[in-house]
Amino acid sequence: MQGCDGSILLDDTSSFTGEKTAIPNKNSARGFEVIDKIKSAVEEVCPGVVSCADILAVTARDSVEILGGPSWDVKLGRRDARTTSKSAANKDIPAPTSSLNQLISRYNALGLSTKDLVALS
Repeated sequence: MQGCDGSILLDDTSSFTGEKTAIPNKNSARGFEVIDKIKSAVEEVCPGVVSCADILAVTARDSVEILGGPSWDVKLGRRDARTTSKSAANKDIPAPTSSLNQLISRYNALGLSTKDLVALS
């Protein structure tokens, strides 16, 4: 889990346990099959060009905007992660039991506003 690198999409392998089953992602992160379908469609048109990380960034932005939230420019060119860490996800992703003040403080420490917190939640 190193930012917007698509690492949440990685399934467990013999060398690592992915973050899909990390505590903060349980009953929260979902829709993986939608991203898989988008990736398959994109690969048919331009194979090996668009990363899963870019697809996640664009779909997140579009979803927020469709629901009436803000829009923003998405810089493309991210590289997909090749590994991930469930323990890092458990440590770095806010717990589902975090209070509003804890979330605001955490986002502010990352240079993000309360509006960003709402849009990204």
